Amino acid sequence: MQPGIGEILRGFRQVITVEGNWADDPGDPLIDESNRRYSALAMLLRSRYLVDVDCWTEVRGRPIKPGTVYAALRGRLAHLETSR
Repeated sequence: MQPGIGEILRGFRQVITVEGNWADDPGDPLIDESNRRYSALAMLLRSRYLVDVDCWTEVRGRPIKPGTVYAALRGRLAHLETSR
């Protein structure tokens, strides 16, 4: 990791990774903060820099389309706005 990345991450209110890797869906009724499993990059950033990092993942065996990422992130932003 680049020097200073921890300070950069701490400068944001919310940090999210986008990965073609597996993680639990936070919307699943059986998943809560006590048992949620995060993707690899999110776990690395959380443990190394001690910042709260969320993740969005999709694993389908092919590249993730930009429109899919855009829609997922817009949905997360809308959820954050309504939960304030």
